[in-house]
Amino acid sequence: MRTFRIILTILILAGAAALCVVRWNAWFGNPPEPQWTGDTIAYSFHTFGDDSVPGFEYNGIAWEDLREPDTLQILLFGDVHNSLTHSQWEAVANRHPQADCYAQLGDFVERGYFYYNQQLYHDLSGTPFDSLPLINVPGNHEYRKGIRRTLPDYWTETFRHPHNGPLGFEGTTYFVDFDDLRLIAINTNGLQHIHEMTRVNAWLKKTIQTAGDRFVIAIMHHPVHSCGAGRQNIHIAATFIRALNGADLVFAGHDHNYARRMPYVNTNSATKFYLHKLGKRDARVASGVQLYEDIALYGDTLRVQTRILDSGDIYDEVLIIRHDDYKEIIDSIPAIPEIIDIPQKYINSDKRKVQRFHTRKEKRLNPAPVVSLPDTIH
Repeated sequence: MRTFRIILTILILAGAAALCVVRWNAWFGNPPEPQWTGDTIAYSFHTFGDDSVPGFEYNGIAWEDLREPDTLQILLFGDVHNSLTHSQWEAVANRHPQADCYAQLGDFVERGYFYYNQQLYHDLSGTPFDSLPLINVPGNHEYRKGIRRTLPDYWTETFRHPHNGPLGFEGTTYFVDFDDLRLIAINTNGLQHIHEMTRVNAWLKKTIQTAGDRFVIAIMHHPVHSCGAGRQNIHIAATFIRALNGADLVFAGHDHNYARRMPYVNTNSATKFYLHKLGKRDARVASGVQLYEDIALYGDTLRVQTRILDSGDIYDEVLIIRHDDYKEIIDSIPAIPEIIDIPQKYINSDKRKVQRFHTRKEKRLNPAPVVSLPDTIH
């Protein structure tokens, strides 16, 4: 028995050592070739944790849009990973000159080192996004990996979000109130223990319940319903699937694909693509394409348009209309086929999940015809 324990201990230590060798650079090292070096770039993000926000005024209860009080427009981006160029940021902003603010779902940068943040600042600097306030959450790539994941101090120093979230998540899990919208940001990467999941779950339920008659949108990095093959996070699903019942829309990233299963919308703005699950319950999917969301709230209508990043063409659209005692959801999917491209790294693979992707793609793009039965003759 003692010999068995010794052998088991040696195997565990050897495995841990091998893992550290393989993952040392990802956990503790610096990127081999930083994309941007030199002095710190002076850049300041406007956030709703500041006392003064361009284009908005706080009335003691909510942030009021000073430019167009009757319309609130938010541009939302999924994972970015430093893959949007300065010209792309500028093109999107110029396409939507009436945008009031923008949101981002985590993994803004490729890795949680300042080199990549410098590159991000360089790409955004000088674009119209300079003057737009930002609402975002950290992704797993912003965190430093180790025995316990840690978020670098400069993240919370750079993004000065409201401190109205649960204990231990100040500035990373929070909400922002507008006149007709409560936007809730959830840090899913900080949930490393059961008591943290319980605490955030209770806070989220209360935050949704106290939103009054506002629309409720939640943003988070890890999705409740994953659209990536083999990427379902059961801890995230168990923590949030009931708590988010009262939300009108829930946006998530991480899977580098697009899928809409109301109220959940998984989206991606990066050039990095994973294999899509192509779930049967998804009303609209996309694979291998960069997207962003154009969210507009006017009167009793919340409109979400998912657009192709490079062209601005509408790929998906949903309207949520608030009536006295219910909310109506209207699908306005454009008459264009779904984009379901297999990512480059899977093209020559014959793994079972890749074969499943091809089978599901074929069924989705070429559904079996519906056979109608003849009327019964009496």
